[in-house]
Amino acid sequence: MTAGPVAGPPASRGGPVRLPADRVLTARRAELLTMAANGMTNADIARALWVSEDTVKSHFRHIYAVLGAKDRAHAVALGLVRGFVRPDQVRLQPPRGSAA
Repeated sequence: MTAGPVAGPPASRGGPVRLPADRVLTARRAELLTMAANGMTNADIARALWVSEDTVKSHFRHIYAVLGAKDRAHAVALGLVRGFVRPDQVRLQPPRGSAA
């Protein structure tokens, strides 16, 4: 995965989406958002990336600010719409605790 900012999907009218420089996610933050889209908790993400849970929370505060999201679900939805999270990266799974 690259370390640079992710600008989002091409616009429907032909050109790339032009977002202000302060409205892009780093590749790392896009990775965290994708992990959240796959149902991972902050603790799950922290363990997977070998960072503290406080680091994960800090990243999500920045993600919310950049996307203008109210909460985690809103951030994931905006990430999908704006192309920071690709639909093919999201694995749909039954809710936790449900019989498979």
